[in-house]
Amino acid sequence: MAPRQPTLPRLQVPEVPSEVAMAFGVDQEPPEASEAGSAASRRYSPGTIIRDATNWITGRGRTPRPPPAKGRVSVNPIARAATDAKMHTAQELQEQAAAKEAAQADERTRVVYIDQAQQRETGRTFESNRVVTSKYNVITFLPIFLFEMFSRVAYLYFLLQACLSWWSVISPFSGYGSTAALVFVLAVAAVKAIWEDVKRHHEDKRMNTSITHRVNPDGTVSDIPWTEVKVGNVIMVRDDELFPADLMCLYSNLAENVCFIKTTNLDGETNLKIRKPVDLKGIQLGPEDHEKETAPDAEYLQQMMALQLVLTAEDANKNLHKFRGKAQISDPRLADASAPNGSSPSQNGFAGTPMVEVPVTMNEMLLRGCMLKNSGFITGLVVYTGKETRIQMNAAKTPLKVGSFDRFLNLQIALVIAMQLAMCLFCAIANYIWIQQEGSKHYYLALDVYVEGNWENPLAQICLTFLTFWILLSYLVPISLFVTLEIVKFWQGFIFINFDRDMRDPKTREWARCRNSNLNEDLGKIEYIFSDKTGTLTSNEMQLRRIAIKGETYGNNELQLEEHAERTGLAALRLFDQGLYKAAAKVQRSSSWSGLITAGGSRRDVMAHPTSYPNLDSQGSLGIADEAEQSGVDSGPASGGSAGQRNDWEEGSTALGHHLIDFWTNICLCQSLIIEKNPEGPDTLPHVYQGPSPDEIALVDAARQMGFEFKQRTQSTITLNMLGQEVTYEVLNVMEYTSDRGCMSVIARSPDGTIRLYCKGSDAKVMMKVRTDTPEELVDNTNANLHTFAKQGLRTLVIGTKIIDDNAYQEWDQRYQEAAASFVDRDEKLDELGKEIEQGLELIGVTAIEDKLQDGVPAAIQTLLDASIRVWMITGDKQETAINIAVSCALVKNPDDVMVLNVDDKSQTAREDADAMLDKFLRQVAGMYQEETGIKLQPSAEAAPVASVVTIPSDWQKAELAVDGPSLTVVLGDDDLRHKLAVLAAHCSGVVVSRSSPSQKAAIVKMMTKYEMWKAAGTRRGLSRWYARHKRRLQGKMLSIGDGANDVAMLQTADVGIGIMGKEGRQAVNNSDYAIAQFRYLVPLLLVHGNLSYYRLARLIKYSFYKNITFAFVLFYYQFYNGFSGQALVDSITAAVFNVVFTSLPILLFSVLDRPVKNLRALIRYPKLYDKRNSRSLTTLSFWKTGVLLGVVHGAVCFFIPYYSLATSGKHNVTDVYSLGKIAFVALLGAVTLEVALVARYWTWLFGVLTVLSYVLVYPYMVIFPLAELGVGFYDPANIGVSNEVLASATFWLVILVCYIITFGMRFAERTGDWAFRPQDSFILSEKERKDGLMQNLSAPTRKRLAALGAVRARSSSRSAYGDLERGDELSSGEVPPLRAQYSGSPQASGEVALDEGGDTFDSGALELARGSQLQQRSVGGVRGWEGLTADPRQLSVGSRSGSAVRFVSHVRSESGSQYPLH
Repeated sequence: MAPRQPTLPRLQVPEVPSEVAMAFGVDQEPPEASEAGSAASRRYSPGTIIRDATNWITGRGRTPRPPPAKGRVSVNPIARAATDAKMHTAQELQEQAAAKEAAQADERTRVVYIDQAQQRETGRTFESNRVVTSKYNVITFLPIFLFEMFSRVAYLYFLLQACLSWWSVISPFSGYGSTAALVFVLAVAAVKAIWEDVKRHHEDKRMNTSITHRVNPDGTVSDIPWTEVKVGNVIMVRDDELFPADLMCLYSNLAENVCFIKTTNLDGETNLKIRKPVDLKGIQLGPEDHEKETAPDAEYLQQMMALQLVLTAEDANKNLHKFRGKAQISDPRLADASAPNGSSPSQNGFAGTPMVEVPVTMNEMLLRGCMLKNSGFITGLVVYTGKETRIQMNAAKTPLKVGSFDRFLNLQIALVIAMQLAMCLFCAIANYIWIQQEGSKHYYLALDVYVEGNWENPLAQICLTFLTFWILLSYLVPISLFVTLEIVKFWQGFIFINFDRDMRDPKTREWARCRNSNLNEDLGKIEYIFSDKTGTLTSNEMQLRRIAIKGETYGNNELQLEEHAERTGLAALRLFDQGLYKAAAKVQRSSSWSGLITAGGSRRDVMAHPTSYPNLDSQGSLGIADEAEQSGVDSGPASGGSAGQRNDWEEGSTALGHHLIDFWTNICLCQSLIIEKNPEGPDTLPHVYQGPSPDEIALVDAARQMGFEFKQRTQSTITLNMLGQEVTYEVLNVMEYTSDRGCMSVIARSPDGTIRLYCKGSDAKVMMKVRTDTPEELVDNTNANLHTFAKQGLRTLVIGTKIIDDNAYQEWDQRYQEAAASFVDRDEKLDELGKEIEQGLELIGVTAIEDKLQDGVPAAIQTLLDASIRVWMITGDKQETAINIAVSCALVKNPDDVMVLNVDDKSQTAREDADAMLDKFLRQVAGMYQEETGIKLQPSAEAAPVASVVTIPSDWQKAELAVDGPSLTVVLGDDDLRHKLAVLAAHCSGVVVSRSSPSQKAAIVKMMTKYEMWKAAGTRRGLSRWYARHKRRLQGKMLSIGDGANDVAMLQTADVGIGIMGKEGRQAVNNSDYAIAQFRYLVPLLLVHGNLSYYRLARLIKYSFYKNITFAFVLFYYQFYNGFSGQALVDSITAAVFNVVFTSLPILLFSVLDRPVKNLRALIRYPKLYDKRNSRSLTTLSFWKTGVLLGVVHGAVCFFIPYYSLATSGKHNVTDVYSLGKIAFVALLGAVTLEVALVARYWTWLFGVLTVLSYVLVYPYMVIFPLAELGVGFYDPANIGVSNEVLASATFWLVILVCYIITFGMRFAERTGDWAFRPQDSFILSEKERKDGLMQNLSAPTRKRLAALGAVRARSSSRSAYGDLERGDELSSGEVPPLRAQYSGSPQASGEVALDEGGDTFDSGALELARGSQLQQRSVGGVRGWEGLTADPRQLSVGSRSGSAVRFVSHVRSESGSQYPLH
């Protein structure tokens, strides 16, 4: 048997009390400090340094490497990480010992035994591992559902109406109608609730029936569902499996005695974290280290189950970063083992066996929901199950968000009910007065006899009559509206959004998801978007695009080298840059090649030269001018030459070749990557790189493709392949990247013994470490390179190298090793020593990496900005990176002019510094506005910058701002500074926030919400102030979008939360209101679905109130002619059918199918249509004008004309009250049906047929319903025989015709006037669509933008490029027609009526024609047309931020002043 692998030296842990040991834990890195696209801030914690160890395991069965020499800090990532974890455990113990109050005596704990028999003897029961997220079950559904429904004021109102209607003394209707209507509404709501909860049940079932592996006492392993996992079980988890409960790790199959877990589901981070088994003090539970990584053996598992271990742990809590516990281990094998600090094991264990107590921290805990990676398998003791697991206790319930229309309805319903109260009170008093004054004159009424309904007590008479009218006029509030809203929102969300092929990811095949349909209308009125960066705007795929060496740039932004995987070595280098290829090929064939490689780079004097193209004198002085091609070296195919022919590489610069080796050697050595077998197989690449930083992976991948390959890493060496020649370096020291250091350095000894320091990091940090006598020209050129790359949106790193003398290194290394072993200020000492050795670097070059944006992100942001939506980018990444990405995605136009707010939050003058900078920036914004508009602001910006900027119109946004996290800490902690920042940011077109924490992300959303409320309220007071704030709350909405767990707080704080289904788990999606796969899908979600939802629901609300108020006022007007007795014109069944049958289907189809324009892609082409700031589509004024006042007028027409037209028509007498009711009802039904037909803009055959049927069916109903009553033995004088007389009367047909002409004529005249003299933006586009189509004659910038968003084809076609668009055909490759679900109706029946509802507008100001252009109106075929002078395209502007003007020849002006093309 091979000797056992030596282990790392045991750290000596100082003596601490056992009760203190229980309380310690290790802090993990906060989520916000680790964006998946950057090397995060790390301070040597198990959650940070282990990123260097991520996936280092290269395969099964490898031979364990020997550890470094005793006493030195290991340079191997895994060994360094494991040692560091133990060091921090010891430091935590010391801190807890000093704090003395770590554990309270009365703190609740739990005791967990491996032995299940002992566990049962304790008598304590723990939570089941079953997790239930559903709301209902078969038993609880009805009570919970009814409680939820009747807790809403509207449904409680309808319940009261239904109950009162059964009181025959006061009710003018029977109770059947109102009760049936209420039951129907509740049934529809119940179906929706059940539908949504069934999905939760399915998800619960999938999770609870997942399989895990339980270790039995005899060492066998059995598969069990998660629901059978119990506290005290020992569970085996294999690679790529989730932990079914919170486990304490007992054994890991890795030789290093650690395991790796992925915490994506817990905190959103994709990097792996390290955990280790509990310290068993030498007890061997598995094979020797060198025999590990084999299949689990039953013998070892049986030994594990025989272990006498008792865990005392803290009770269940939410803390994800701390765990306090202690494990008591009793085992005979402890007799020969030393306890901590040299003490002996006690004899208080089981049956007198030796016992030892060891602390348990979060380092030993494996939490439910995390995944085991690259560790083979582990075994763990179940500590918490089900609801008591950390992930379940942190599962925050998504806050209840109410849509703006729901808030709007709350106020309007309250006002309508107030109107109902006034009307009821008026009628009740009028009834009493009529009885006293007029009723006594009609002796046949016997009103002097007091019976039920005629009360002697005046107060009783008034009160009971009031209740009668309350029931009669209850139709003022439409109960059908609520069920229709439920259906329409459900259909919009779960059909149109969920199955929109325009928002389906072509790679992952993920559909968009609507998780909260209550907010559909809010998608149409977004004013602010707060977006995460990594994984949201970017795809988290880094690729090298350009480099700079000694001030000269190489490469091409347009070249994507990764797409040419077939080219490697010099061929790839040649493709990347000809100059680099020539230099590398020339130096490879030179006599100095071998020495250059074995030395780890060029000589000191060559490396220090400021340029790679020295003149002849300099070449000679550097000793590289006469380097000759090595004899016998074939030029090879890379050169492209042949014998006797001059090779192109001979033109290369030898100096550049030397510097190129310096550059790529630095890239390949200064990294923390590990090599893994390619999971896709060796056909593409045999190995892949894994590591904490995507930047490092991108650089090393590019280096490998160009011939400079990182081949192998051992405990203390790194092997490279430099253009075919392998060379091994001894790694002496690794100084990790931290946010404070801003760089990473590696000290390595090359094969010839030269010691070099290789440094790579941010320009702000590395440039400070460059040799002080570096030529100014090189520094200036490098800064220019950095500036150029930054403007191109590339992430930059500066490369520096330094040769170190051996004696100086030995002296420094001794101090470094002492600091590394220190318990006091360890990190600070290491940082200081790192700064010391890194001084005096030779500046080598710069790398420029593209953080690849998701497809269509720049076009999406430009479209959103053109829609007058303000976009913020909030990220935890560093500021330079954030600004670079903002430039790439067109959020920041001028990086040189960005206002950067950076203050040191630890400074004593931080508050004053921030205040001064904010005042400076506010004055700068005021100056920009005055310079651009020529308007002088009052008060002066110099005297009062805040008051001055507040007066600037909110739609003026030209400045750009960048803020970092420390500055936010200062600003958000002060009310005045927070207000100043909000005022400043409100006038910025782009805002970039970097280094922000999750709480800061949420605080920013709250800050802007509070500011907008403050601005809306102004100086108002009392009720006026409340109403102003209420209006603002219904207007501009805040939207947050992100993909990680660190975005959850921001998503829940915003009015609308959008989760990206990306690479950072599903925490964001699970806490969002809507989920999409890519950022660009936000454009159709808002501009198409949001616009349509707002448009449809606004008209649904107004129409629903209109038809009910019309009906209620017909009943109200009749009271003036019946002594205010409360008698109804129609029976209760007919009244209920009016809402449920006759008028429900047309408005339902309208709310699902109608649209302002036929081609929905026009909503993306003209983003200004989205702007709702000046919209009057659904305001209190438009609601009462269209929804209430119009109903009052039409009700009067439908009652008074039939009433005063009643006459004997031949033998058919229609002068009775029942005949009047039938005539008024039919007139009313026809009027409200014509109204919905008039409002509709998009007619389909289905809508047309159902609209006609909803009216026509009233006639057979009038005949059949009385027969049905007779069939059941019920004689109703209000129906029997009445319909026959009415339908046979000529008066009836003439009266209803007159009513239709008046009601329809009034509305048609009003609408015609709006179209002719006050056209809305959507009117004009609808007219243009009828004439020419909306997707033709696209300008080049518009076509490019729409192609990036997937709305048009990027390629041109010989036929009409947009003919297929008018038919709604698919434009994206591989996809069927987008928005197919909304293209209802056949193409043959798409004759939409270009009409809309008066008073509703989509003011936008989309395109403005220069002053002086004149428009001439003419009539063409009955359709209004406009012809104007040819406009200079340069005189057109698209909004305030559009970078491209859409060129048109003829325009028209809408009511809002917007101009749109007609040709």
